[in-house]
Amino acid sequence: MNVSYDLAPRNGTAAATAEADPAAPARRSVVDACSLVYDGAGWRVYLNRLGENAPEYLDVFSASFCRYFGASHAAYREALAVRWQDAVDVLLPPGRPPFDLAGHLADRQRQGVTAEFAMGSAERLPDGRTVNAWLLETVREARDRIHVWAGISLRDPAAALREVEGSLAAGASGLCVIPFLDGTDPADPRFAPVWDAAASARLPVWLHTGHHFARSRLTGLGSWRTVETLAARHRELLLVAGHAGWPDVRETLLTAARHPGVHLEFSSHRPRHMAKPGSGWEPLLHHARGLARDRVMFGTSTWVNPGPTGSLADELAELPLPDDIVTAWLSGNAEALVARSAGAHGG
Repeated sequence: MNVSYDLAPRNGTAAATAEADPAAPARRSVVDACSLVYDGAGWRVYLNRLGENAPEYLDVFSASFCRYFGASHAAYREALAVRWQDAVDVLLPPGRPPFDLAGHLADRQRQGVTAEFAMGSAERLPDGRTVNAWLLETVREARDRIHVWAGISLRDPAAALREVEGSLAAGASGLCVIPFLDGTDPADPRFAPVWDAAASARLPVWLHTGHHFARSRLTGLGSWRTVETLAARHRELLLVAGHAGWPDVRETLLTAARHPGVHLEFSSHRPRHMAKPGSGWEPLLHHARGLARDRVMFGTSTWVNPGPTGSLADELAELPLPDDIVTAWLSGNAEALVARSAGAHGG
């Protein structure tokens, strides 16, 4: 079995099994601004959505998926050569343990994660519920730590608006949109009612921005230009540029400088690589004390770098950054965004 880091048990929750070392130093407070919290059925929906719309992801990130799910990479690659559906079966075999919320929260605590923005989906589970509905129900008693950002699809503007309204009523505290999976341009005027509803409710929207691997979809679906257009049209909209628009980090950062509702989060990218020449992250570090100080948030994307979240946070702390900026990026800015959104609801 290919289980690097030994942190990804076969229930896919990434809950560590080892007890915390009482002698270990206290970890920095972390808010994961891009987290995935699913059970087996939810992960299958997630992987199927990739397979149907961007099968390249199942290939490019095969090692990461196998590390996270504790699967044999050789068996996965062999299955993927036949059908992507077979590869998903390798990751999610029968008899996997059910999702363990208590175990998940215990691991988050060990890693210093005080809160996370859990990205949902409007896709349907076998029982007929959406992933959003399952997530909202499952974490109902832990919403102070797991903030549900309901996923919406922009393929149907009316359905997207209904999902926003229904998820908000059920307790969602944010939204997430992945344009390259939908094959639609979020800046299309048809979706204006969706953004107006999010802005009115002060629901932050995580938007996948920057590079993607889907060869059948245009590169520009979800770029810094998309963020610029939406922020200019909907002045009260709170936007989080997922993955910080990489490799166009400078343009995304300058967009945030023009629009006070725009933030960046850098999930899927390891902090330890950011200081390397040519990484594309030079603008973020260069402007850390100015433009980027209050607009940048830490995120993991859960399975992309399936090691300990605390270790990823440590990598950020090892960059040549003042301690107050490390704190702001790891948790302070995300906490401020939550407070800013909640303030609009009086809670």
